[in-house]
Amino acid sequence: MADDLELVVFGAHLRGGPLSHQLTDLGARWAGEIFTAPRYRMSVLATVPPKPAITRVPGGGEGASLMGHRWLLSPAALGLFLDALPAPMQLGKVEFDDGTWRTGFSCDGAAATGPDISSFGSWPAAIAAGAV
Repeated sequence: MADDLELVVFGAHLRGGPLSHQLTDLGARWAGEIFTAPRYRMSVLATVPPKPAITRVPGGGEGASLMGHRWLLSPAALGLFLDALPAPMQLGKVEFDDGTWRTGFSCDGAAATGPDISSFGSWPAAIAAGAV
């Protein structure tokens, strides 16, 4: 049996979020919080439910450190999740504050045109502040 794979999420798939069931229904297990390196931006996508667009700042410029949640899934479950992922969402390598690169949610940069909420540091904080 293959080892579980890690997926880092930042918005509606956070533990307790409105889309977290899409992970738990596939047998995913929550594995804690983690923060990106300060090279990312978070903006609001006009989706239902709203979702954040996580994009890397071009050229290694200064961005923000964003909080995410780690989930562990079987390889088969991750494949099913990826197959159902709607555009402009995508999975790719994201750099974290401990220097590691892990598989996480990001967004096609061309779609990240909504309000920038990076200064809040997390999706829940932006929601609590009324920015979403």
